Amino acid sequence: MNLKLAQGRVPIRVGNSTIKLVDFPSRGEFDKLYPNLGDDSRDRYWQILKARIEGATMLEAGKPFGITKQRVKQIEAKFLNLMSRRG
Repeated sequence: MNLKLAQGRVPIRVGNSTIKLVDFPSRGEFDKLYPNLGDDSRDRYWQILKARIEGATMLEAGKPFGITKQRVKQIEAKFLNLMSRRG
């Protein structure tokens, strides 16, 4: 599942196969997920993921930053993995 299909929520894995929808994190919580990123990268990730949660396609979310659909997919996958570990 991806962020666009989750209709404004974040799908995380709980256990082996159960998926639970949780609220998108606040900016402060989001920043704690990425402690090793610089401020510019963290801000870019925030904007991309926020666009995705609001229904933008991967191409639309990446276009302002000149990044590909594949890179957006990687950013989203990493975010979902971090959220599942937190969850």
